[in-house]
Amino acid sequence: MMRGSAVISGFEGRRFASEIVKGTVCRRSGRGASADDTTDRRRGEPRWDARSCPPLILLVLSLALSFAIASTDPASAQVPERLPDGEVTRAAGLSAWLVDPTLRYAHGVLGDAVEAGGFAVERDGMILLHRLDPDAVFEDRRVRLDDLDGDGEPEAIVVKSRLDTGAALAVYRIGADGIVPHAESPAIGQPNRWINPVGVGNFTGTGERMVAAVVTPHLAGSLRLYRLSGSALVEVARIDGYTNHVIGSRNLDLAVVRDVDGDGTPDIVLPTRDRGSVAAVTFRAGVAAEIARTPMEGRVSMIQEAGPGTVRVATEGGGTTIVDTTVSRPPTPKR
Repeated sequence: MMRGSAVISGFEGRRFASEIVKGTVCRRSGRGASADDTTDRRRGEPRWDARSCPPLILLVLSLALSFAIASTDPASAQVPERLPDGEVTRAAGLSAWLVDPTLRYAHGVLGDAVEAGGFAVERDGMILLHRLDPDAVFEDRRVRLDDLDGDGEPEAIVVKSRLDTGAALAVYRIGADGIVPHAESPAIGQPNRWINPVGVGNFTGTGERMVAAVVTPHLAGSLRLYRLSGSALVEVARIDGYTNHVIGSRNLDLAVVRDVDGDGTPDIVLPTRDRGSVAAVTFRAGVAAEIARTPMEGRVSMIQEAGPGTVRVATEGGGTTIVDTTVSRPPTPKR
């Protein structure tokens, strides 16, 4: 099987067939038999005997086993190793995680130089696998599952970093029989430059779901909004001077998405680039604008939802503050 998408289904087929053989149709009934006849003494499991199976059942079992073995690529017969510090995300009956730890991209923005060479999605009992070529890694800790194209099915959104051009947002469709690349944002343009997603939502108020991310959160801190257009993620708007990550940290969530001005459109609450203040940014009507800012005593190290209209902010000195993010509704920005 060529590099890219794969389906690990043979193992499940063999397991299913084995369970049928050992646990149901071919087990001795026990009629006139002692416990020694029906139990494997070494493992304490029911014994089975092919002679007790009707010929039709044996034929079905033989075909099932043959199909399971024949449909499995030896190279993908085992579920690959998970990223050690990776997370498992779940949505709409899917589970996803990063796999294939690799040292081929020496950046270490998330605390070490171990990145992922692929990701896996569990769907309907099958493991779908997507692996990158050697010139790229997933520089991330999670596979975000969210419906970006509005078809009612979640896509996979991951930070993909090429060894020569740096990071980009990558979107993948998750089909019944495989994972297919869907769209990417432009790469930053040089290695060791990173992007950290904020989230997916109706940020413009138009009803179209878009993805927000901070490009180079430790340098320019450019908060950008992208919309899906064919096979590309196209920038809609940007505003510089913000961050959603502390370099070397495994915490990817230094931002909160919430409606702070009551206009029905989600806004983004996150630190300024120097982490000296907490700001609220709107992309309403496709225009980026800061609508609130609260100075902090110390550099922001954590932001979490605290309650209606508030967030809990921790600073590096150990202090914690509840910040009221509610602001009056501003006029609609003009283009």
